[in-house]
Amino acid sequence: MSRASTRKLRSMRSLRFLLVCAPSIALCACGPSMGGTESTSANAAAASSTADAAFGPTVNIRAIRSNVPAGGITTLIWSSANTTACQASGAWSDDKPVSGTQSTGPLTADATYTLRCSGAQGSATGSVTVSVPIPAGTPTPEPAPTSGPAPTSGQASCSSTSGPLALKAGAVRGSGISPLLTFFDATGTTDSSLTGNTTAFQDVSYTWNFGDSGSSGTSAWRYGANPGKSDRNTASGAVAAHLYTAGADTSYTVTVTAYDGKNTAVCRLAVSAYDPAGAKGFAGKKTTCVSASEKPAAGMAGCPAEAAVLHTASFNTALDPAHLGSGKRVLFKCGDTFTGDHASLDGTTWSVGAYGSCEGTQTGRPILRDSGTAGELDVSLSSGDGRIADLDLEGNGTASMGVGTPASNSRISYQMTLYNLRSNGNSSSYSWSQGAQWGLVDSVMTGMRTSIGTFANYNENNPHTWSGNVVNNLDYQALLGNDFNGAGAPNNGSGLETVRISAGRFCVIENNTFKNANDIGATLKVHNGNTNNSSSAWTGIYTEFLEISGNWFGGTSGAQYVETSPQNAADDERLRNIVFEANVVSGSTGVQGGRQVLVSAVNETVRNNVFYMPGDAARYPIYAVQAAQRGIEPPPSGVEAYNNTCYAPNAVASQGCIGFTSDGGLKTPPTKSSARNNLFHVPGGGHPTVADAGIGNTVSNNSASPADNPAFANRNGNFSSFSDFRPAANFSGAAAVPVWYDALGESWAPVWDLGAVHH
Repeated sequence: MSRASTRKLRSMRSLRFLLVCAPSIALCACGPSMGGTESTSANAAAASSTADAAFGPTVNIRAIRSNVPAGGITTLIWSSANTTACQASGAWSDDKPVSGTQSTGPLTADATYTLRCSGAQGSATGSVTVSVPIPAGTPTPEPAPTSGPAPTSGQASCSSTSGPLALKAGAVRGSGISPLLTFFDATGTTDSSLTGNTTAFQDVSYTWNFGDSGSSGTSAWRYGANPGKSDRNTASGAVAAHLYTAGADTSYTVTVTAYDGKNTAVCRLAVSAYDPAGAKGFAGKKTTCVSASEKPAAGMAGCPAEAAVLHTASFNTALDPAHLGSGKRVLFKCGDTFTGDHASLDGTTWSVGAYGSCEGTQTGRPILRDSGTAGELDVSLSSGDGRIADLDLEGNGTASMGVGTPASNSRISYQMTLYNLRSNGNSSSYSWSQGAQWGLVDSVMTGMRTSIGTFANYNENNPHTWSGNVVNNLDYQALLGNDFNGAGAPNNGSGLETVRISAGRFCVIENNTFKNANDIGATLKVHNGNTNNSSSAWTGIYTEFLEISGNWFGGTSGAQYVETSPQNAADDERLRNIVFEANVVSGSTGVQGGRQVLVSAVNETVRNNVFYMPGDAARYPIYAVQAAQRGIEPPPSGVEAYNNTCYAPNAVASQGCIGFTSDGGLKTPPTKSSARNNLFHVPGGGHPTVADAGIGNTVSNNSASPADNPAFANRNGNFSSFSDFRPAANFSGAAAVPVWYDALGESWAPVWDLGAVHH
């Protein structure tokens, strides 16, 4: 080829650029022409080679959510190639890094974010629009404050008022050593405009932006109902929790937005996470690096500077009080294997983890292998502010538990963070008797034997040996982004749940996978045990303020996949103020006529969920959701079930979507409750979407003819995600309810649909 032809080819290539816009995921990627001019034409080439990309800058910008409710927040994510500087315009401004993330802040109208990035060979521009539609007939919300005084360092609480809506929020722990698990609480919010038998916990929409631009805030959750897509930096609900991982002392501004359909209130909190190797952490000899594969030497690869070093293959030796205690940290070498049995962890402000590049990953973590039967790690009661991270806990089929605590009537452990762990071959993986501010994050449980797989507060609401009838503080529990698999549990006549929470207040259960209980247990059971010996008398303490969202439930189970109810019919256990939203429950229950979710609570909302209900004549769920009194506790009231999708493909007799009934041996149905906008499809029909035998309930705007085919998208071919349940027909006619977006975060405007997913 001649030089002239080569120049002509390069010139032709310089005119090519890539322009891809996908509104459904709010993505626009643009590549430029050459010669320092900016490309604006929409006549894009169908494809661009790798060689083309090398000729000039490209820009890619998207939003986690393309639609948010008024006052809502999303996160912008952008990257560029062959650039050295970027400038923002439109709904944002100032210089930006060539790649990064940024919160939009609360939005009250459509906003377009434009980014122009320049390099040595030209510039490119990308943009994304985030829509804030308002449902038809909804009053225009008052403008949300988008600016104002930033929170002061360590600000633990904030408030904001908009008409009848009074937002009150707080950070339960405003500072600490990384990895720092912080709980956030807006349960003090009130709204005098609410009517009926509901609460601000249920019917005010809360959105959190944790202000985390680091690795712990810019990626998606691995597990749950929407893996690879659910944003770690945001959450919903009046209670929330976030894990900050920081390699340097870092301050964060947390924004919470409350919206009641008309009024928007916003306030901000300050949180600080400290470098674990810094002055506020475990600097110098406060850290001990432990290796089984190499002899002690200063400056072992990945070990913090000036840390002490230890050569041993025994994790008991490594974790004895000489190395781990108050103000101390022990790090095990990535890739090494250590053996021992039942090491005790005690003290205040301590940490156990790894060094050597496996931190935060699921490969090459240090292995702690149990050589006996008692398990690997035992957290002493009365210990506090502890963290266990980046370990593979191997029980080899003999150990009791991976991480646990002793049983006690009178003591608790507090501020315990379990992060990026794997438990394999243990009878129970993660279990604590009584604790406050406990969190299990990004961890894996593989299998059960004769014990419940993960068991939170197994000693229940147990007063201090009943002396003075004082009940321990069991506030704030978090399960975030974990994979719980109970496969292998024996069918021995006892209920073995994959995960069980026996008591607790202010609980956050988000973006987890729960699967494979035994044939009696549930994949998730939440109750309110009165004492360790299950006394029938109520202690006066509720299990309450639970946000359960973004989870996937499947595999084997007993009569229920999920229970929010007393553990049996004989104990007066009480639950209230629970939101179960944006979850996927799929599979047949373990008995004929079970239900996928059992609600025996007061003021529980079940919304924006998908229930896939296969079965046969021997095993099938009779309802996706059934609300009724289980035993001697007060009957349910103030239950809301709306915007749910139920699909029963096998047309088993007597299946329905929502049951406000006593079917299946239960007692009084709920009162003063509601079921609206639920989409149900069962081929052949003949089954009502909602069966209501209660008093004073509102049932409206549900599928009138379940036999009508909604023509679900089923994009993955196995009905495994929300997008599979996007209906193409028979979906309209819903009523306005207290939620303004669907399970995918898309606004309902301008047409309200039946079901969990907007058409």
